[in-house]
Amino acid sequence: MAQVPPFANFDPETAAILGVAYDEAVARLLDQPDAVLELVAKRLVALATRGERNIHKLCDEALIGEGFLN
Repeated sequence: MAQVPPFANFDPETAAILGVAYDEAVARLLDQPDAVLELVAKRLVALATRGERNIHKLCDEALIGEGFLN
């Protein structure tokens, strides 16, 4: 399992949103190495830090940012 950045700096609701977005991203990636999953997790945290809270936008933007979607 990939090392997911801690959600300690987020309130419980945001941490839950990040967890769901991460699970969605992992399901869409299918058998990627842990290093890729960790990059996606870090991208999710960066997006949430900037204020994004929409699960699907978080997932899509993280995957786009890592080159998995256009």
